[in-house]
Amino acid sequence: MNKSTRKIAISGMMVALAVAILLMGGVIPAATFVGPALAGILLVPVFAEGGQKYALGAWLAVSTLALILCADKEAALLFAFLGWYPAMKWKLDERLRGLKGVPVKLLLWNACAGAMALMIFHVFRMDQVIAEYREMGRAMLIVFILTANVTLLLYDRLLGVMAVIYLKKLRPKVFK
Repeated sequence: MNKSTRKIAISGMMVALAVAILLMGGVIPAATFVGPALAGILLVPVFAEGGQKYALGAWLAVSTLALILCADKEAALLFAFLGWYPAMKWKLDERLRGLKGVPVKLLLWNACAGAMALMIFHVFRMDQVIAEYREMGRAMLIVFILTANVTLLLYDRLLGVMAVIYLKKLRPKVFK
C-alpha cells in the first residue's frame, strides 16, 4: 500500500469510527462527555500517518457529520469545539515546551469551551442543556470547569501514551 493510500484509508476508517462513537451519545447518556474524548483519540493514528493536515481534515469531517447525524447535539458540539485538540497537541508541544505550555493549552481549551457555551446559550438555544447548567448553581459550575481543566491535562497525557502504543505496538502489526 503506498503512502497516500494509507493516509486516506486510515483517515476514512478513523472518521467513520469516530462518528459511530459519537452516535452512541443518543443511546448511552454518559457518552455525551466520553464519546468526544474517545473520538479524539482516534485522531492519533491519523496524525501519526498523515500529519496535522490530515488530522485537522479528519476532525472537520467528524465534526460536520456529527453535527448533522448525532441525536446528542451536546456531544457533537463538544467534539466540534474541542475535538481539534488531538490534531494540534504535538504542534503545541513542539512550540510550547515544558510547563509553560500548560497555561496556553488551558487558555485555548477554555476559550473554545466558552465559545461553545455561548453558542449553546445564544445561538442554538438548547433549553435542556441550559437548564442543566442553571440547575448546577454557581459553585457546582466552578467545580465542573475546574474538573474539565484537570481532565484536559489527563487527556493530554493519555494522547501521548496512545501515540506511543500506536507507533510501537499497533502500527507494526497493521503495516508489516
